[in-house]
Amino acid sequence: MSATPAFASADPALFNPRSGRLDASRIASDIQLPVSTIAVAIGKKAPSVRKHPDASSLQPELRRLYRVWVAIVELYAGNKKSARIFLNAPNKHLENQAPVEFIEKGDLKPLESLAEAMCARAHI
Repeated sequence: MSATPAFASADPALFNPRSGRLDASRIASDIQLPVSTIAVAIGKKAPSVRKHPDASSLQPELRRLYRVWVAIVELYAGNKKSARIFLNAPNKHLENQAPVEFIEKGDLKPLESLAEAMCARAHI
């Protein structure tokens, strides 16, 4: 996201309390997707993501997914159930594909653009 929206606060539940880094298994649990899907989304092999879900090598791509997820949750006023429904529903701005399909393909750019546009609209 080129113009990253300012977030009120980080969601500590998505970070490993010992390392302070984003944790792929915690993100997977929060979004309710398998860790293997998160691995695909960030372009990594599932076994290594499962073994070291907060590895420093995962952080750049996990941050991208985190920013999208947190932006969607914030747009739904913190309601994660509604945010998950948004991820699974076909979206006219994504050629009637569900946002989760982009996560499953490891193509986060369209979601970053959509989240950025939605945040910009919400802050008008």
